[in-house]
Amino acid sequence: MNGFDRLKEQVKDQEDTALLEVVNYLLSREDMEQKYLNEEKNVDDMSRFIKNKAREHMKNGWNYIENKVVFSWAVMYYSLPNSFLKINTNKTTKKESKKQKTTSKNNIVSLEKAKEQIEKNKEASQISLFGGVA
Repeated sequence: MNGFDRLKEQVKDQEDTALLEVVNYLLSREDMEQKYLNEEKNVDDMSRFIKNKAREHMKNGWNYIENKVVFSWAVMYYSLPNSFLKINTNKTTKKESKKQKTTSKNNIVSLEKAKEQIEKNKEASQISLFGGVA
């Protein structure tokens, strides 16, 4: 699979015409083909990056950004590493995030274990009458 195929695959069922216009521009850039193979880059994150850049230019709730500027942001996204662009690279899949949510909800400790833990904490932090921790 080449970079163009990877990019086309990511927008296969996309209906957002603005995003498709950006992707069509990227597909016209033959010099960028290898950059689309970068595994840390994808169309969803590119879209988020462009939207965040647009928010930075908003004044009084309004903004007007020309296509050439949006296209340059898309090229910037694929050309520069995520660390340079200050994009969070700690990605988790939907399955992993659901798993984390369910495990965090299920942090139930038995009553006996809780009592044992409280007793251990009391023993470790009991204060002596003669000063300091016993």
